[in-house]
Amino acid sequence: KPFLGQIRCHWTIGWVVRLRRLRAMHVTLILADPANANTVALKALLAQLEEAAGAGAVCIGNDLDTFKALGRLEEVEVVVPVVFAGGNPAILKELWPLCPKVRWVHSMAAGVDTLVPILKELPRGSEVPLTNAKGAFSRSLAEYAIAALLHFNKQVPRLQSNRASKTWDRFTMGELYGQTAGFIGFGDIAQNTAKLCKAFGMRVVAFRNTRGRSGDDLADEVYYASENTDAKKEVFRNSDYVICTLPGGEQTFHACGAAEFAAMKPSAVFVSMGRGSCVDEAALIEVLRGRKIAGAALDVFEKEPLAQDSPLWERENLLLSPHNADLTAEYMRLTWDLFMGKFKEFADPKFQGFSSTVDFSKGY
Repeated sequence: KPFLGQIRCHWTIGWVVRLRRLRAMHVTLILADPANANTVALKALLAQLEEAAGAGAVCIGNDLDTFKALGRLEEVEVVVPVVFAGGNPAILKELWPLCPKVRWVHSMAAGVDTLVPILKELPRGSEVPLTNAKGAFSRSLAEYAIAALLHFNKQVPRLQSNRASKTWDRFTMGELYGQTAGFIGFGDIAQNTAKLCKAFGMRVVAFRNTRGRSGDDLADEVYYASENTDAKKEVFRNSDYVICTLPGGEQTFHACGAAEFAAMKPSAVFVSMGRGSCVDEAALIEVLRGRKIAGAALDVFEKEPLAQDSPLWERENLLLSPHNADLTAEYMRLTWDLFMGKFKEFADPKFQGFSSTVDFSKGY
């Protein structure tokens, strides 16, 4: 019978672990491709669940047959999609009717734009608490933003070109001190970045939907969409560097487009490291091609991997990274530690709900 000790299934089927029976048993499904390198790293961390109060059976898989082999789908309470490990959220459509006791869904990734639409279509889907890895990768993304700002401010491409051509060109060097960093979206990533901007002596302005959220004190000025219909453009207009950290979703689709780019200073730089869907790439390509802004740095794109025939590859005034700004050596550990903290909270007999969950109406 399954779960009599530890059972390793064939790679194409999945991996099932029997964990120590504790006071409360929670059956957990992890949606991931067993052959994916990130899944291999994830499995090395599973032993920690053995120490968590309430840990029960855990099954890793990416197809319905694997999870059916568990034989306990009616007991499943926790579902954990891991999209960066090849996990397919669409499987939820088949799993959901077989798992009537699901009480929590957790995304190991910060972005939930592919997960929310699926859950909203399922019975009880938008009623079950959904949490994500918000905050797990903010530190590394903040460092990336500063690197992007310095790349253009210190004219690194010019320095590299001068070295290659053996040109002694003592041009006037820029500095971040006194310049304005404008944030489109002011959540955890933006706030961590703002702290670093402040350390460089920069002025910080931010665009947010409404008042009453934490972190406003980190900005010198906040423009609220609820109070000013032109608030977003004000940030684009008044900033030397515009940093978009918006999450994906219907409400943020192409939030940064032709009208916003047209408001930017000719000397300004645009940085995108939230979700690619938030940026109208066609509009950005036009302003970069026409050199209507100084440049841009993109870590995320509308379609990934970026197509070989994308005009973005040809833009000399673009710093481009393949959605790996947060892919550090500690990536898996950071998201796992956050999950474990929430799991222990969930397994506590006094658990009455998570302090922060994804807002299904907003999609983040």
